Amino acid sequence: MRRFFVPEGVLNDTRVVLSKEVAHHVKTVLRLRQGADVLLCDGQGQCCHGQIETLSSNRCSVIVIKQWFEEETALPIELIQALPAADKFDLVLQKNTELGVVKFQPTLTQRCQFSVPANKLGRKIERWQRIINEAARQSGRGWLPQVEAPLPLKQVLSQCQAQLKLILWEQAEQPMKAILPSTTPESVAVVIGPEGGLTATEIALAREYGFIPVGLGPRILRTETAGFTLAAILQFHYGDLNLIPKRDDAVV
Repeated sequence: MRRFFVPEGVLNDTRVVLSKEVAHHVKTVLRLRQGADVLLCDGQGQCCHGQIETLSSNRCSVIVIKQWFEEETALPIELIQALPAADKFDLVLQKNTELGVVKFQPTLTQRCQFSVPANKLGRKIERWQRIINEAARQSGRGWLPQVEAPLPLKQVLSQCQAQLKLILWEQAEQPMKAILPSTTPESVAVVIGPEGGLTATEIALAREYGFIPVGLGPRILRTETAGFTLAAILQFHYGDLNLIPKRDDAVV
């Protein structure tokens, strides 16, 4: 079944009206028809099997047939990403959503090349969230990650409450394997620097707030690939990448 996200709370009703954007996608892009089965999720684990009742280019109503709750199986990872230039952050959002990251906190560091006028930042964040929504839909997630507004690095570090705090640094004195705990942490935060890397001052600041510098071997990874490399390792070690795949008909 095709999967779509709906606002929280609407699945309590027996009939759900999808947004105009989703209705257009259902009819024009996917070419679904009246009576087709769909899977609706509210991004907080509540899901339902529904059937399209009415369908036009800007309106789609769905009859709820069955409801259930999907537990989140991924390790809770907060990705603190120094904003890269151009649209590289789009790839960061997409791939890390597929890998189970639960929160994206873009941050501004000394060597960031990211620049967006304040009056356009709101639309930028809305676009980022749409990228996340589509990646979550495509990858079959029942939980929807959130992206926060960009903040200065010091503020982000000081506010982080994760149990395990890692910061990726090419000059780290120990590999990640050497510092990973034997028991699964309740939550993990990962800091990824920008194209030019993090400064020694920023690394020292991160240490003050409990972040542990770690390396990923002899190669230098791009800022847009470093995060999902680390996320994949953590999800395999602690999360759900080593579980048996779901056996259902929720094909996207």
